[in-house]
Amino acid sequence: MEVSTFELLVKRIAPPPAPTTVARRVVQGYFLSITNLEDKEFLYTLDFHISLPNPPDPDRTLAGNTVVFLDVAGANQPLTLSPTGATVSTTRFSTSFRLGAKQTASLQLLPDLTPALLANPNPDLEVRGFVQLRLPAVFGGGGRPFPLFRRVPQSDSPVKVLLTPEIRGTFLPNNFPAGGGDFDQISYALPLASGKSLNEIAPEPGGPIIISPDRIPTLVEDLPLRDRPTLDFATLDADDRAAALVEVVSQIEPSEENLQNVSDLLSKLEIPIAMSRIAQS
Repeated sequence: MEVSTFELLVKRIAPPPAPTTVARRVVQGYFLSITNLEDKEFLYTLDFHISLPNPPDPDRTLAGNTVVFLDVAGANQPLTLSPTGATVSTTRFSTSFRLGAKQTASLQLLPDLTPALLANPNPDLEVRGFVQLRLPAVFGGGGRPFPLFRRVPQSDSPVKVLLTPEIRGTFLPNNFPAGGGDFDQISYALPLASGKSLNEIAPEPGGPIIISPDRIPTLVEDLPLRDRPTLDFATLDADDRAAALVEVVSQIEPSEENLQNVSDLLSKLEIPIAMSRIAQS
């Protein structure tokens, strides 16, 4: 479902030729309060669709310019914001998180305030677009002969959530970060696309995972076999995870270390299977 628009800024409130002595910088981020009204935990995905100029501008994209945090009832938890493609023309970025029954979280999409960006007297980061919220299908059981390679809906019916999007901004003193000074802040609620705070998200239907043979070779060198490095499965989509699983099971040497690696892999895929050696009599 569509949630709202968003806009991130790190720039002068008045562009040149206005003097920097009066044109303070504003840092503006997107905040979304979300409440899971159901009696069980769900995995949610937020998609941020951005508007890119032509040609693409590195100051008009989320890639390399932003951080994402989730706060339920404690310290901010950093999340991964993943582009749907590897080019500078990518216009969709996604992040996923789990939210327990009846819990409320604050999700924050913020400019990444690097020292270079803060020291820039005339920063020009400006990214805007719209936000979608999804209830993605997850790995689950299936029928024979391939019970593992299916995605299944998380729910049999729409899931109820409360949503409150807003923009928050901070005006930086002109001598920041070299000196101190007062910080002014603004915040304002954004209109929801649905026109109401109480919303229902239809679960994605799921289905079989189709593994293209040409995807498997690209993963071979990163698999946790022999002396190869361990693969970070958090960076893979569902198709790549399934392809990696096929490759691991087909090539594994049955040492205790390798079997433990595969068991860890299956656990990360939320597949309740562990592998071990059986002594031969």
